[in-house]
Amino acid sequence: MKKIIIVFVLFFATFSTAIAQKVYKKIFYKPQTIETNDLKVTIEDAVSTPAGVKFKLKLINKTTDYLIYKPNESVFKINGKEGKPNEEWMIIRPNESDWKVIDLKGSEYMATQNFNFVLDGIYKAKINEGAIAAPDFILPPSQNEFKAGGFSVVHVSNKKTTARTDAKFKVTYNGDKIGIFEPNKVAMKMPDGKEYANYYSNKEPIVFEKGKEQNFSVAWKDVPTASGDMQKADMVILWRESFKEVTPKKVPSQNLEIILDQEMTDLKNK
Repeated sequence: MKKIIIVFVLFFATFSTAIAQKVYKKIFYKPQTIETNDLKVTIEDAVSTPAGVKFKLKLINKTTDYLIYKPNESVFKINGKEGKPNEEWMIIRPNESDWKVIDLKGSEYMATQNFNFVLDGIYKAKINEGAIAAPDFILPPSQNEFKAGGFSVVHVSNKKTTARTDAKFKVTYNGDKIGIFEPNKVAMKMPDGKEYANYYSNKEPIVFEKGKEQNFSVAWKDVPTASGDMQKADMVILWRESFKEVTPKKVPSQNLEIILDQEMTDLKNK
């Protein structure tokens, strides 16, 4: 009799495991939102599969400072294990928002129940501090590189047409703080003394850790000239306060419980 019971238990366990594997190919979780004095955090579209777990993380900056987010300082706590995502840094201007997909890979992180996400690695940096003086840059260029604080900037290429001018640069940051490049601070000065904003002013700031290299472009379109042809005009790029070096202050971490959405999971796995 004891053998029959053991066999039945083993069969039931094997059967249950098979059903779970068949049914729960994807596991879904409910949206979560928390709010502090500094930011509002929303986690949406959280899903777990044999490949790992991922979700959309949206951050709303409620401060008058930059918010810098380093995802690799955050921690997933799933099935008794801890894991850290490996995503690019994100920077959010004051009173603006941005989002990023946070993806933790690995079958061991397929969670069949609630799990925790410790949101860590968020820093504040003063928006009006740390500006670095950078020399004006003439187009066509008389030299191809310059330095500004911990930034090394190399002119990669430029293209001038009748109605548009584009210039591409490669930047490396070797300072001991955090480097920031703000596209919306860049302007073009024309021979008549008038100044025009960078066509890419709406681009997000670029954040640099030490040793990071990245390209960026600036452009101007339909700028009036005496000849009516931008190709023939000497132009001067004014960097103003686009290059900054800041010392961020860490924001306290926040623990979010990611709650299983059983109804959605059952519906999607029919």
